[in-house]
Amino acid sequence: MCSTSQCQTQLWATGTALPDGPCQLVSRPDGKFRFAGALAEGELQLMTTPTYQEGVTQFLTPKLVDSYLINYGLSYTLTTDKNSAGWVVPFSEDTYRFIVDTAARTVRGELFLPWNELLIAGSAFPGGSDSEEWKRDNMLPFLRDHEDPYVFEWTGELGIYDNVVEPGHFKLEGQMTWGPRELHPFVNNEDILQASQLRIGGDDTKWQVNTPGIYRIRVNLFTETIHAELLSSGSRTVQESTAVDPSVLQSEEGRVSTAIYDLQGTPQSHLRRGLNIIRQPDGTIRKVVVK
Repeated sequence: MCSTSQCQTQLWATGTALPDGPCQLVSRPDGKFRFAGALAEGELQLMTTPTYQEGVTQFLTPKLVDSYLINYGLSYTLTTDKNSAGWVVPFSEDTYRFIVDTAARTVRGELFLPWNELLIAGSAFPGGSDSEEWKRDNMLPFLRDHEDPYVFEWTGELGIYDNVVEPGHFKLEGQMTWGPRELHPFVNNEDILQASQLRIGGDDTKWQVNTPGIYRIRVNLFTETIHAELLSSGSRTVQESTAVDPSVLQSEEGRVSTAIYDLQGTPQSHLRRGLNIIRQPDGTIRKVVVK
């Protein structure tokens, strides 16, 4: 039978570090709780109810005196004493994050800094894998949001291809190699269209593509969230072409009648020299080269 802390399904943060009042922590699929946001200089208390209820509310009190919120993992005990010491927030900052592990009874906090890049790796996009391994050098980059350095977005084709390792699967990397910065779903084979939360590091789980098509994926590293949108669905067939006459992709009015994307999955208004990804009206995907 689990302990009170291990059975806890909701937690709140309060104290002088949160001048606007209590804030509910986000419950993760792995049973841990997460906070990401601004804190003021002061004290932070963690409690089991949104407001104090005498004899009911429990506080997650650090075992050590003057325990700072920024740490590598400090233990806590449970108490009903509302005057028990909380966690020290040394200065005001907008990018505090901390994780409460109720199974291990620890709190781990940090100031989270933006990553320089984010890339998609795997077998779910053309050229990402062969029959033996995922191709590290063929990862495709996300674009950073101009207004929020923690947000990245990628638009491109995802599908289920033959003669590749783990067809229709992918994960995200923070550099063009395997680790140390990696993003994974909490559950292996999670349908990317159903995904909402992600984790940094841990087991090598992957997202799965069940509906081939053109996707837009938006990731917020600070809040550890992910959202995928299926822009258009179609056949998973990919036809290879070594060269193409641009006129074959134009309608009678002279306008392009197909969707054109570059290698990063960014929509293009017209064909460009080099390799283009073409989605035809019947949903078929072609890779064509314009010389």
